[in-house]
Amino acid sequence: MSPLHPFTVHLPIGLLIGNAIMTALYLWRGDRSLETAAYHCLWLGWLLLLPAVVTGTIDAARQVFDPLRPRDDALVWVNAHALAGVAIMVVYWQAWQVRRRNPAILDDAGARRSYLALLTLGAMLVVLTGWLGGQLVYSLRLGIEL
Repeated sequence: MSPLHPFTVHLPIGLLIGNAIMTALYLWRGDRSLETAAYHCLWLGWLLLLPAVVTGTIDAARQVFDPLRPRDDALVWVNAHALAGVAIMVVYWQAWQVRRRNPAILDDAGARRSYLALLTLGAMLVVLTGWLGGQLVYSLRLGIEL
């Protein structure tokens, strides 16, 4: 059976990084449509994280605990990747709720710092989990059929 996780990760990655880019463009240009698009990328990216986490858990369990070819060497990397994925969900959930409760948060210089910190942390976690996923596939060959 082909791994399902790779098919589900690209949209949330693109949307969440798109959120960061559009937020930065809004702060630079002041075009409200950019901020609205950033918000839509945020909530849609978070929602699409759910299938990515579920399929990642299923694929990891199937591959790491395969009775024919157990992959104990990948367990630490899988756990790090999963922990980063859960952290992404928590951080972006918090950012989503902050923005939902205060739609004008980016216009308040004092209040936006914590929101921007959440978005920055979230983007860094997206990059980290992508790197960890790359380690699993390209270094440890997890999910690669020989």
